[in-house]
Amino acid sequence: MSMMIALNLALTGGGGGSAPFVPTQPQLVATYTGIKNGTFVQMGTGNVRALGRSQHRSGRVRAKNLRFLDSSIYLGTNGVESTSATVNTLKRAIEIAGVTTQALYSGNPSVDISGSTQGLSDIIGSLELPPDTDFFARWEKTLALDTQSLIAHGLSGPGTGQGFRTPGASQLLSTGPMNSSGTAAGPQFWPDGIFGVPFFPMSCVAIIGDSIGNYREDLNSGSGGGAWARALNNILGSAVPWMKQTQNGHTFGNASFGNAPLQKTQLSYVTDVFIELSTNSMPASGTVAARLASLQAGWLNIADGCRNIIGPYGKRLRIHFFDMVKRDSYEADSTQHDTRLAYNAWGAAFADGKADAYYPTDSEVTLPVGADGIHPAQAVHAAIATNVIVPGYIPFLDPFFFPFGE
Repeated sequence: MSMMIALNLALTGGGGGSAPFVPTQPQLVATYTGIKNGTFVQMGTGNVRALGRSQHRSGRVRAKNLRFLDSSIYLGTNGVESTSATVNTLKRAIEIAGVTTQALYSGNPSVDISGSTQGLSDIIGSLELPPDTDFFARWEKTLALDTQSLIAHGLSGPGTGQGFRTPGASQLLSTGPMNSSGTAAGPQFWPDGIFGVPFFPMSCVAIIGDSIGNYREDLNSGSGGGAWARALNNILGSAVPWMKQTQNGHTFGNASFGNAPLQKTQLSYVTDVFIELSTNSMPASGTVAARLASLQAGWLNIADGCRNIIGPYGKRLRIHFFDMVKRDSYEADSTQHDTRLAYNAWGAAFADGKADAYYPTDSEVTLPVGADGIHPAQAVHAAIATNVIVPGYIPFLDPFFFPFGE
């Protein structure tokens, strides 16, 4: 499929000669969203609020009915799903083209979030989000006690992301960079999701990944962020909206439906799932066949569960398989080497029919791997994005494209 055909299909909803499909359901419409994966930061004596501002980019299609989703879900050590029991009183606003509009929650200016409770805002007035536009999500949080702590993001986005604790006044409804003079640093927050209804069909992606998918050895910035974010930030000149569920050391087991159910509730707002999550799941013992079976079971748990989720177009989620890339120690051990190759070959054959796409990411990785034998260098992240992920995803710009049927 040519690039332009794929793009035209994405904008018309399948290109089968019928009238264009008109979306009605909320979906992810912006980049740099996801589950928190950083550290806890104490409010600190005298600070009455935490404030911040994060930059995002809209997808290729104009969207309406904008909403924020936030939670206290976070990924701890090795991707273990956890929640903070501390009550966070959250306020949010969206800043588009120099105009800031507050989000409400059941008509109220704030929402209390703790544990498994997730805060989905009301539709933010009659605002529309223009296509291919940089905009900002503003936030304010207060905690009951200054001895309590906020969970933060370990990821940086484009522009100058802000997050600080302050004894000063609210800047939620101002515009432009916040005045952080005389305040305490951190933390930063992304929304779990920024949702809307696009005027034409538009695909969007959840990235479930480990340290490589998180960004490790790439730039932790808007120009880096790991190969998967790099790719989605620019496909045919536009961003594909994405959310991250990534953490260093993440494994199939910790990302499974049984162990990470709260994250999975957010996947109904996307059309596609990238599963970049295998290298830390390599079994330490057993034959090649036994280790391969373990890896397959881990991948299939996530893939099968996601295939049972219905996305914003009434279709199941599409599942994308990525190679287990080289690791120096795996190449030095014949069993691990052979297991890795067998796993990749299984993916190349579309994982028993459960993968809708396969990406030979390992083709861009050479030995020795990066500075530590595990994490590919920044240039390799860039090559994977440009040479593998971007061309592989282009047909999926059409959210109705299912190469092997639904």
